Amino acid sequence: MSHRAEYDDVPAVPRDAELDPHWAALAPSRPDLVPQSYLPAAMPGEQPTWRKASAVVLIAMFVTATTGGVCLTYGPGELFALLR
Repeated sequence: MSHRAEYDDVPAVPRDAELDPHWAALAPSRPDLVPQSYLPAAMPGEQPTWRKASAVVLIAMFVTATTGGVCLTYGPGELFALLR
C-alpha cells in the first residue's frame, strides 16, 4: 500500500487504545460486501421467459421515456400533462 500525503497529519494510535463499542456495533460483519439494502443478491438459475420479457419491456419503456424527454420522477401525471 502506498503512502498518501493527506494522511500525514493523522495522529498515531497507541496499541492499548480501547475500541468504541458503538462503532463496533455499526461495523459490518463483512465489509467487502455491498449492503443488501443497496443491492440485493441476484437470483440464481434460469428465469422464466415472461419475467425476462417483462424486464425488457420495462427497461425499454424507461429508456424511451427518457430519450423522449419525459420526466419520470413525478409519476404518470407528468406524462398525462404532456398529452393535453
